[in-house]
Amino acid sequence: MTAIHEPLHETRALCPECLAVLPASLYADSQNKVWMTRTCPEHGEIQTMVWPDAEHFQHFRSLTFPKVAPAVVTENGNPCPTGCGICQRHQRKPTLVEVEVTQRCNLRCPVCFMSAESDNSDVPIEELRGFFEAVARTAGIETGLQITGGEPTVRSDLGDIIRMGRDMGFWGIEVNTNGVVISRDLEYLQQLVASGLTGIYLQFDGVTAEPYLQIRGADLLETKLQAVENCRAAGVQVVLAMTIVSGINSDQIGAVIEYALDNSDVVAGVALQPAFTSGRFDTKRIVPLTMGDVIFMLEGQTDGLLKADDFWPLGCSNPLCSSGTFMVEAAALKASGSNTPGVQRFIPVTRDLNRDEYMDLYNPDSPQGSVFLDILAQKGIATARGLSVIIMNYMDAYTMDLERLEECSMFVTMADGRLIPFCSYQLTDCIGKRVYPPWGCKPEELSWGDAAMQREQTKETGDVR
Repeated sequence: MTAIHEPLHETRALCPECLAVLPASLYADSQNKVWMTRTCPEHGEIQTMVWPDAEHFQHFRSLTFPKVAPAVVTENGNPCPTGCGICQRHQRKPTLVEVEVTQRCNLRCPVCFMSAESDNSDVPIEELRGFFEAVARTAGIETGLQITGGEPTVRSDLGDIIRMGRDMGFWGIEVNTNGVVISRDLEYLQQLVASGLTGIYLQFDGVTAEPYLQIRGADLLETKLQAVENCRAAGVQVVLAMTIVSGINSDQIGAVIEYALDNSDVVAGVALQPAFTSGRFDTKRIVPLTMGDVIFMLEGQTDGLLKADDFWPLGCSNPLCSSGTFMVEAAALKASGSNTPGVQRFIPVTRDLNRDEYMDLYNPDSPQGSVFLDILAQKGIATARGLSVIIMNYMDAYTMDLERLEECSMFVTMADGRLIPFCSYQLTDCIGKRVYPPWGCKPEELSWGDAAMQREQTKETGDVR
């Protein structure tokens, strides 16, 4: 076990074997890395590396924004993470809510946090109205909606679902998709836009074929590029969602940023998501990555275009859960235009933002990807073309910090009307058994896939989002 060098703070964590809630300590080791340790009476001591640099970790922890509590909570005596929905202990309101409309998928990715399959598990549209009503009642219609699955574009009535949400008053509705259907059928995408679609959240794992072969099970690069082109033609913005798996595509983060900047007329943002362990993982065990790892990787892979100090917590959740910056064309920040070609035309606006200014101008009602865009608007800076870069630090049974969980602002709808924090909803133990069933799944069916395979892959289950 790693020797404790410097204690940092105390929290509550889980045993990944049995999901027991345990007191936990975070500390810096002799190499300045941050670890979380706890001891399960049945399974012994567990140590998890949670950040690559203790000073950077403490800096992020210090950037805590005022907490806006949920407007509607439910009394629940069960402890975290089994008593969610939104419980009275929760400290922050939802800013994004996922609505799962199907468990079907047109791919069988080796890595999938949903472990989606080709079955008939579609939520009936009349039940989806109840989901939307629950979101409106609990979180409000100003909350962003993300339609997800499975693969939502396998539904022939997806346009009707989007229109229903817009008719109920939701202003922002995006679809989380692998891009297969929208890359092949521009007319279908145009119909979704006409129904009220406001954005595409596109799985985009790299700029070469190799990451897709290993993560998605097929060479999907041209599919992804065509999906972006079709979004441009349909006039709908796209966010590239890059799942980062160490040793598979962790060397392509900078290249994805460069591609996004080159296409920033249609690409509004990049969401960088280190893989976390949940669902199906049919490849070898990966080395876990944290948000801190990705921040420092960006500095090296963008030749200093992005620096570690450019990233700030987004403010809507615990500061260790999400961070970001906004890159704007230099011409928007300077009196004279810039003729520098390529990505060097863009500057992270956070580089000229101090702590007090960020705290004063921060708007708690800003969607996650628009925090810095809204600050620029308050400062009178034009941002006709720019790129939001955010990093999501999702938690699993190994990294679950219940203090962080109580500040989650990203939720998933349940069939009974509850809203469950995303990391609670996706939580599985080390053999893939889920705490919360998705729609259409009975409690006794909480473990995805073949039980024997799950046992063989103990501690090798994983998510890619």
